[in-house]
Amino acid sequence: MYFPYLYGMQKEMLALRQSIPLLAADACVQPVIEPVRHRLASLTHTLQACENEGLPVWMVVNPMLQEFGGVGAAPAPSWGRHLMASIQPRKHLCPTLLLHGGVTVDVVRLFAQSFAGQVVGVVMAEEPQSLMHLYNALESVQVGRVFLKHGPCTTPLRERLAPTPLVWVEPLDASMPEALKRVGMGGFLQERRFFTDAVSRFLEVGGNGFSDYTCLPSLPHAGGGPTGCFHLSFHQIGGPLDRALCLEFFVAERQFPPQRLAEARFVKALQNFHLALDRRDACFGPTEAVRRFVGCHIRGVPPTQALARQWQLMHHLELVSGLLSGRFPPR
Repeated sequence: MYFPYLYGMQKEMLALRQSIPLLAADACVQPVIEPVRHRLASLTHTLQACENEGLPVWMVVNPMLQEFGGVGAAPAPSWGRHLMASIQPRKHLCPTLLLHGGVTVDVVRLFAQSFAGQVVGVVMAEEPQSLMHLYNALESVQVGRVFLKHGPCTTPLRERLAPTPLVWVEPLDASMPEALKRVGMGGFLQERRFFTDAVSRFLEVGGNGFSDYTCLPSLPHAGGGPTGCFHLSFHQIGGPLDRALCLEFFVAERQFPPQRLAEARFVKALQNFHLALDRRDACFGPTEAVRRFVGCHIRGVPPTQALARQWQLMHHLELVSGLLSGRFPPR
């Protein structure tokens, strides 16, 4: 099972919303959402769609990043309770408590009372040993899964929290290499690099599942990143990285007039992406997002940068889901 860790950003919610029917059908992906914005409209719409389609979501009800940073540990859960109450019926949304140094035992007990009788989740944002007094206050509820952001699970911790499954949210590097950001007149560049082997390991040995921040940065940011380029994950076939999930970056040179720079570079990047689809050592799906990128290539009209980043996440979610369910690579 794959637990992509999302921050409720607009591009994430749009990407998830368009992928819900397929993810629910495969039953191999369960998103974890820790919002960083107060605004509820897009998040509520997405959660209701997940509920309607039967896609399980682990929803953090006491977020602490960005817009929630100054709210305080005590008031934050009221925002989450209001959000959860707005989703009806609620059979597939799992209220999840974020444990960190600012949370008090009273907050934990209030969470347990608010969601009594439901399966809940826990995210440990700091070293688990320092949070155990808070975790122990959850003894009256059924904890379905614990997500670890501080580091990988240790054997003593696993034994202490058994039989509750533990999942490490691995901070993988999905950023563009610095060398590619400085592409000049040297022509088109692309780089393929290893991302994770968690998918193949899970398929081989099973376990409690795996989690990461998808192909997006592990910390949320509002910036759109470099223009005229994009990257996509793919399944490596053969070679030293056989069955690994890799990233490929598509970046075009800066030889176009300034007024057409981003658009012209993106068109060139799309051309080379289209050629990459014919490689026998890489499986890009094809996913719905790949089909949309190909459609832009055929029309010669690149997507906006915001839309491209939304499609990148759509592609990643569907690709991992397809690999886990056996839909990919095509047989």
